[in-house]
Amino acid sequence: MSKKYKSLAAGLLLGSSLYGTQEIQIEQIDVTSNTKIKTMQDIQNEQINNPLAATVSSSLSTETFTKKDIENLKPASVFDILSKAQSVNVLFMGRKQAYTISFRGSPIGVGSSSFGIILDGALLSDNSGRRILETLPPEIIESLEIVRDSGALTLAPMQAFGNPNGSTLQGYIVIKTKRPNTNEGGIKIAYESFDTKKANAYYGGVNNDLYYLISANGLDTEGKNDFNNANEGGSSFFKIGMNKNDFNIELSGYYSRYFQEIQKANLPMSKFYNAYWKYKPFENRLITLSMSKNWSANQITNITLSHAKASWKHNQDTTGATDNYFSGVQKNDSLDIKHTMKLSDTIVKIGGQAIWYDAPNGELFYEDYARKEQIYGAFIQVQHYINDQFAIDGAIRVDKKHIDTLLERYSPNVTTTYGGMVNNTKLSTIEDKWTKAAFNVAAGALYKLDESNAFTLKLAYTSNAPASEISTATGYDLEKEEQYKYEIGYEFAPKNFTIAANIFYYDINNLKSPYYIGTAADPEIVFGQYDQKRYGGELSLGGKIDSFDYLLNYAYVKADEKDNEIPNHLATLQLGYTQGNINTNITAHYISKFQSNFFTTDGKYHDVGDFVTIDAGLDYNHKLKDYDAVASIYGRNITNQKYMTKIGWENVGSVFGISYAVKF
Repeated sequence: MSKKYKSLAAGLLLGSSLYGTQEIQIEQIDVTSNTKIKTMQDIQNEQINNPLAATVSSSLSTETFTKKDIENLKPASVFDILSKAQSVNVLFMGRKQAYTISFRGSPIGVGSSSFGIILDGALLSDNSGRRILETLPPEIIESLEIVRDSGALTLAPMQAFGNPNGSTLQGYIVIKTKRPNTNEGGIKIAYESFDTKKANAYYGGVNNDLYYLISANGLDTEGKNDFNNANEGGSSFFKIGMNKNDFNIELSGYYSRYFQEIQKANLPMSKFYNAYWKYKPFENRLITLSMSKNWSANQITNITLSHAKASWKHNQDTTGATDNYFSGVQKNDSLDIKHTMKLSDTIVKIGGQAIWYDAPNGELFYEDYARKEQIYGAFIQVQHYINDQFAIDGAIRVDKKHIDTLLERYSPNVTTTYGGMVNNTKLSTIEDKWTKAAFNVAAGALYKLDESNAFTLKLAYTSNAPASEISTATGYDLEKEEQYKYEIGYEFAPKNFTIAANIFYYDINNLKSPYYIGTAADPEIVFGQYDQKRYGGELSLGGKIDSFDYLLNYAYVKADEKDNEIPNHLATLQLGYTQGNINTNITAHYISKFQSNFFTTDGKYHDVGDFVTIDAGLDYNHKLKDYDAVASIYGRNITNQKYMTKIGWENVGSVFGISYAVKF
């Protein structure tokens, strides 16, 4: 680490400790506990009024990042937030689909991300969703919620587009953007390492039943030398709505446009070593219309429609000496209808969703191969509140996929080459075909022993048949994937802290897994299948002591097959201290060693992970004339760890920044 970075890192850590002892007596914050377990009445109210609420048995395992949590983390993107979530491993590779999300040891390959994405009620396909999350400014997010496994059956299809014949989703990332309660606005500017300039401005207001919000975001960075990751562009967002007692309608839109280089692999063992790709430009568009109608205090209907479009001009030259562009586009339309009714002590939810996906020019590693698919799904969920201590729930979900055209990612025309890899030279095409239905069923229970102790039990079964019945690389016929999931949870929440634990066990048959083959100029992904038993546990401890708050998340995950691809230990420690108008935060994040064989030249696995990163931030809250203002200094990965989560793509190291925000 350079002397300059060492000084900045030391300054952040020292400032975090020293500022707390200064005699700034503007106001001593009176901290009250917000860790109490929700009452059954609170849960029922949320179930009726929030169409995206998880099931009652998932109330302890659903994880939420509030606006304040996000501000404290100082994230560069939404993926920085997700990387701090429990049992979540975010893998970065730079190229095309930059991020993969693994949960509780799920497959780590491209097209295998565990979570679907819902943004302001819009159901996004795997590819469209992750592209939008790369550019969505954290400053406009009100909350980010992770709804896991069986708790997500009412949200959207559990069948995925990412892996055409593969695994179902393990849950959903639910993001809600800010909604104004008063007339207010703000401006924020920031400067970070690598000559990075950022700016954000917003204004929103309320007029009787109407509300509105507009926001703009800009970015210009030179990137790190020899990393090929410069980026220049911006985004805009708007929201307008009407909220009456029995009817709400909201229209929102998002647009981003960036000219960006694509970070190259900087290890010779990667097939993408010294590949100087870039986008000129990359654009995302999303428009969403949401409506809700309260027919009575116990009857509500919610409808959401959305349209998303991504378009890009991608320079695929691998030397940086010439231009070789591919122009691509992908569209994603969705419809979500839900009806909730409360019948005495029982809440019933019924609904259906549809997602239409179209990539006429191809995508990812399959340029020039059109892809067009639709997923249609329906569910019914019943929650019965037996008394103020005990509630049970059950849900059934069926999803059906239609394929207009899709490049088959399995094929009988395979030969074994090295290290179990496959060389698939004749990929076929699936056309105009309905797949067999994906089926999900779940049951759960919540038992509150008293105000401070609660137990949960969740059982789930998932099945998903492949779109075709050809053989895998190892000569076996493709078979229906089945997942049996079992989970128990406990939470103890006295006045000032919360302890929560979950133990899970997954028994999975015919789990689909990617193989990476081909060359840098012509890469391919095909899939195999294997059985896996996956198990582990999660522990969380958080609370507040006067002006000091803390949160420790730890997860342990093991598997009997492909355990080498799983970091067995993941941990995040967050510490915060507030004294007067000074707020400091430190976050330490640990991922144990695991292995990656992502397009390696020798076809073998290589070690990745095994790192601890430390982020720190210091905020000074004050008045600029009559306006609230915040001056911040912060750093991400301040100890300059050069880690990798996919072989070949090294982290840029320390990033330090300063920002100034004014609210008016």
